[in-house]
Amino acid sequence: MQTTDDKRLDELFKREWNHDFEMSPEYATFMGEHKYNDRLSDISFESTKKYNDYEKDLLQELKGFDQDSLSETNKINLKLFLFKLQNSLNSFEFQEYLMPLNQMYGVQTSFSRMVLMSPFVKESDYQNYLSRLNAFPNYIDQTISLLDEGIKTGFTIPKIAMADVPNQISRQLVDDYKKSTFYQPLNKEKLPIDDQLKNEIENAIQNKLYTSFEKLKKYLLDVYIPNCRDSLGMSELPKGKDFYNEKLSFFTTTKLTAEEIHDIGIKEVKRIFAEMMVLIKTLGFTDYSKFLDHLRTNPDFYFKDEKDLLIHYRDFAKRIDKELPAFFKVLPRLTYGVEKIPDHQAPSCPTAYYMGSDMDMTRAGIFYANTYQLETRPKYEMEALTLHEAVPGHHLQISLALELSDLPDFRKSARFIGYIEGWALYTEKLGAEMGFYTDPYARFGQLSFEIWRACRLVVDTGLHVFNWTRDKSIEYLQYYTGKNKDACAVEVDRYIVMPGQATSYKIGELKILELRKKFEDVQG
Repeated sequence: MQTTDDKRLDELFKREWNHDFEMSPEYATFMGEHKYNDRLSDISFESTKKYNDYEKDLLQELKGFDQDSLSETNKINLKLFLFKLQNSLNSFEFQEYLMPLNQMYGVQTSFSRMVLMSPFVKESDYQNYLSRLNAFPNYIDQTISLLDEGIKTGFTIPKIAMADVPNQISRQLVDDYKKSTFYQPLNKEKLPIDDQLKNEIENAIQNKLYTSFEKLKKYLLDVYIPNCRDSLGMSELPKGKDFYNEKLSFFTTTKLTAEEIHDIGIKEVKRIFAEMMVLIKTLGFTDYSKFLDHLRTNPDFYFKDEKDLLIHYRDFAKRIDKELPAFFKVLPRLTYGVEKIPDHQAPSCPTAYYMGSDMDMTRAGIFYANTYQLETRPKYEMEALTLHEAVPGHHLQISLALELSDLPDFRKSARFIGYIEGWALYTEKLGAEMGFYTDPYARFGQLSFEIWRACRLVVDTGLHVFNWTRDKSIEYLQYYTGKNKDACAVEVDRYIVMPGQATSYKIGELKILELRKKFEDVQG
């Protein structure tokens, strides 16, 4: 039976869910709420400060709840909501808003993705799109203002990590705008709009969106990047060490220090590397570097056509699907697909990522695979990667969460990274129990992925606390994982701009393995 405080808290969760959509219309679109599709976020400092004040008041409101009077479920809901809220407050305190884009995320990648996720069925959908296109110049101006303030106050992205961002813009601004992602909504045989609205959208794409992107690109090349910092770690920023500790706490959901995480990483690297050496000896190699040369230079390990790569991923995903009922009592209803990472993103993107559905589950989950430089995408990694990104990894876990009708929306959609990525890494190991990795090279691929996540504990903390250089970080990754230098450079640059995030995988996996062992011990 619900108490008065339970009911009040449920209403607060609903209120804040809708408020999040109002503050971030792009997020609303992604989550399938389309009544805000005619606008873009206000990311000005004034709006950001106003939202921070709002969150401070919200924190006080939440402290007014008597936890003893809440149901067990709502006690957990409140704890998780406070965890999420505190992270947002910390982000403002450390002025993270002054770094609104980098090679991993920002308007140069998010706007085109939003276009692809927006509905284009009726005339009002196209009116909404026109409104967003017309609002785009102001959004770019706000972005530039934040970056300018970052230069003045010393909060800039490391220069090396910004190198590809202008290129990300250029790759989208194709000469014939009708071949761009932004024109796709108009590429239909029958449009529910008249010629006037179509012409207005075409004009806005050319004279609002293209022009604004060119303005941002010029600003980045002429002003921002030359003024970006040469240092890499968070410790080089004002209050950077404290901020990094907060990031570690958020991403791992633990109180482990950077030093402790670094040491765990070193121990895990040593353990996994020993397993790798045992395996490669069964393949006739005694020298690790020679084995890696064999992997890099043997063309049999690589596809020559991206279509073949994607077909292989899809075929293996179907094999996994058949095994799931033997290991999981409940499976998601939502389907998933395998697609290539968009060309404009691929050069500075990691190996793969997963994009979940909206709240109504009207959109399939997508496992995005990187097809850039096929000579760096070995076949022996594909089993572990599919298990991680699709099933029983991200797609299974995230889709099942969306189906939990008794939880508030914020919790169904929440991305507590240590839990999400820890589970996905755990499922890579689970693949062996499911009957996969029968080929020893596929088994090596799984171990190389596991040691890669262990290396992240060492490299991430190395960069942000122990003053590791980029070259040292790349060499460390390259030696233990067997990945080529370019792939390791992309990874290191990701750790530079997403401090702490990379530590979540291995820390989360270790906790899940610990919990499984406890359960098995109890069960006997």
